[in-house]
Amino acid sequence: MQARERLKTAGRAALAAAVALVAFAATGGAVRADDPPSCASSAEAAYSLALTALTGPRGADATLALTPAAGCAPVDTLKKVQLKTYTSAGKLDDVRNLTDVAAPHGVAGFELGQLERGRRVEAQVLVQSDAPSRTYVVRGETSTRLRPDLVVAGVHAPAQTLTTRPVDVVADVEEANGDTAATATVSLVWGPTVFGSKQVTIPAGESVSVSFEDVALTTAVPVELSIVVSDVSPAETDDTNNAAKTTVDVTELELARSRLVLGSLGGFGAMFDQHVFAPLTSPPPASLPDLDAKVKALGPQFVRIFYNVNQEANAANMASFLETVQLAQDSGAAINITYQTAGAARLQPAPFMTRFADVLEDLVKNHKITNLRWVTIQNEPAGTSVTLDQYNALYRALDAQLVARGLRSQVGLMGGDLVANGQRAWFQYMAQNMNDILDAYSVHIYWNYWDIPQMTFRLEDVRRIVMEELPATARKPVFVTEFGVRGIQNIPGKPAFAPGYWQDGTQMSRTNIEAFQTLLFNVVASQLGYSGTAKWDAYWGKYDSTYNGNWWLIGPAEEGWPLMPAYHALRLLLQTTDNGWQVLGVDPWNEDDWKLDANNDPQELPEKEVAAFGGPDGQLTFVGLDSHGRNLNAASAETPSYSIGGLPPSTTFTLALWNAAANGQDSIAGTVTTNAAGVARFDVPLHAAFALTTLAQS
Repeated sequence: MQARERLKTAGRAALAAAVALVAFAATGGAVRADDPPSCASSAEAAYSLALTALTGPRGADATLALTPAAGCAPVDTLKKVQLKTYTSAGKLDDVRNLTDVAAPHGVAGFELGQLERGRRVEAQVLVQSDAPSRTYVVRGETSTRLRPDLVVAGVHAPAQTLTTRPVDVVADVEEANGDTAATATVSLVWGPTVFGSKQVTIPAGESVSVSFEDVALTTAVPVELSIVVSDVSPAETDDTNNAAKTTVDVTELELARSRLVLGSLGGFGAMFDQHVFAPLTSPPPASLPDLDAKVKALGPQFVRIFYNVNQEANAANMASFLETVQLAQDSGAAINITYQTAGAARLQPAPFMTRFADVLEDLVKNHKITNLRWVTIQNEPAGTSVTLDQYNALYRALDAQLVARGLRSQVGLMGGDLVANGQRAWFQYMAQNMNDILDAYSVHIYWNYWDIPQMTFRLEDVRRIVMEELPATARKPVFVTEFGVRGIQNIPGKPAFAPGYWQDGTQMSRTNIEAFQTLLFNVVASQLGYSGTAKWDAYWGKYDSTYNGNWWLIGPAEEGWPLMPAYHALRLLLQTTDNGWQVLGVDPWNEDDWKLDANNDPQELPEKEVAAFGGPDGQLTFVGLDSHGRNLNAASAETPSYSIGGLPPSTTFTLALWNAAANGQDSIAGTVTTNAAGVARFDVPLHAAFALTTLAQS
């Protein structure tokens, strides 16, 4: 109300100034000094009289406006005024005589009392002029008209917008009484903030649309906008309907369904050590059912498993390989079998790939491994003795064998497994020479926990190579078949092993930092359109006698296969998405979210990172976190607020959290129901991550 009164005061001042200026011009301000015209002798030629009579619930009043012709003196006082009003039947009702009436700039007003619409009003005015000395009788008549009544009939604005997307607001202001036009100030306000004011004229009985364009609403809250009409002239019959409101729900984030990031998700998961059941690893046999249950409870969607032609020549190793593949099958994951090393096969591709195809055929036809979806030849080939042409020959030999065995429609060929060194040359070679047989590409990405820009650089650089530098016909799905978070390698008093330690000496796999960054990596990879990811490593085990890695989601058997924080973090993602789902856009999505700068560096700053996933039957999941928490290993007092628009209205989501209590575990925070504008609002601790999903969770 205070804002409205301020608007009225300002408008009255502006209107008074405008009237004074018009009056000055009309009374001779622009008359030339030389040869002034003389005033006419007849009243009709000397002065014109405009008579208006407006009425309403508070009574009627008349306004006389005398305008002098050229050469005639301006009028400031009316010698005599006679006003007559008539009944609705046309009979004289009242006569009023007034003398020496003040009329600044020729304008005088008179109260007429209660008169209904359509009553005849007559005025006779005596005007005396001193130069020359003369009396003029000027007459006029009119009928009473209803005063204007301006009504804000509608306010049109989006129900929801982003803090980064200005809106247009349109107000429909109509004159409701139908007799008298009016001028007014129309303002758009939010509390004490005035976004803009416009002077408008609304014809009698008509409506005018008043637009306020590019209104920036930069606070992520529901904003109640008001349209306020003030400084109405002539005065209204009713000024209680001069405002109307609408609410624009402003959010930081918005589901962008039209921006499809990925048509079919290949899945999130991990690397399964194929020797976990072999004597090489030797877990206590009685503990294996526990491992089996924990792997299945994780619910991996994509699993990568090594096949080593030399190691699997050992019967025990081969049996472990088969059992590992069966575990992946029973977990419901899409399976990638990677031919680990092609040092010998590169020289004789046909016989070696024939034997490999025998293994794959046995898996599918005899062991019923229906989830075998991908095959890769040679782990990280750019750092081996395998040449590009030998690599091509190996894939072509395997392709021919899979076609001959009727497996090619089930099993896709994934090429690459590339690290940063030399990756461009390998991508370019595959695009030029293997495009006809490859179905997907793969890369490996690792980073130090204190160097998130390296993680971002690798993801954005590979995206740039595949989606910008390669020919459009050679662009294929990209999987990250290994990723992981490294720590400090050498801490006094601690044994050296990968991936190292956090700053306090805690093994990285046991920290919340590794888990947080595992989720961060998967969210950013999803935003950039990667088809799937596999974390190294799902569980404790040995790949060979020299392996000393501790990247696991599930810890050593001797500790009872303990679940690491990253197990729970990844499970949050796995339980709320599924293979084949779409990855949907989340706005705002700016160039610095996906593109390296001129120095080949990532442009992103710490911010809220959210990925959206949509299922075939309308399922919807958002997974996100605030990357300001990427180096937190303990609880934070900060609780960032999230606001997501573009959702189905009045829809209930489950809010699941990882690490809400800073214990590295999952929990259900409750439900979040969108409002009528399709907006969800909720809070998440800075050290935690969330999944907002329509899927039932427990």
